[in-house]
Amino acid sequence: MKNRVAGMFAGQAFGLIIVCIASTFIALISFGAIGGVTMATAPEQTFQFVAPVTCPNGEVQYSEFTASYHRPGEKGVVVECVESNGTRTDITGTSILYSLIGFYLACFLPLCIPGGLVALIFPTFFLRFRRNKQNQPETFN
Repeated sequence: MKNRVAGMFAGQAFGLIIVCIASTFIALISFGAIGGVTMATAPEQTFQFVAPVTCPNGEVQYSEFTASYHRPGEKGVVVECVESNGTRTDITGTSILYSLIGFYLACFLPLCIPGGLVALIFPTFFLRFRRNKQNQPETFN
């Protein structure tokens, strides 16, 4: 009995490791593209979404600028935290970092949680099926 339980736990641990590795790989491939496209198409909404984390005591102000010596130029983004006393702090890099972390988690968790549940449940059903098969008497025709 101890051998079966140890085998079940080993199977669950192995399944969890495989699921987490696969989920991490898929999330690493996809979160940059999803986050980049989202920040390019709706930057103000994306940075407002992470505002409670990046600027908890103030208001986030978003602005775009064109930096170029020639036309058409390159567009840039500035995200500032304006506190109640008027102090402005540049939080552009922090906002981008927290946005990408959020997009990574949005790609990772939907893969890892259901896959992890399957990895935990599957070995128990396999062990139960095997035990039922061993307990049944063989019939000879």
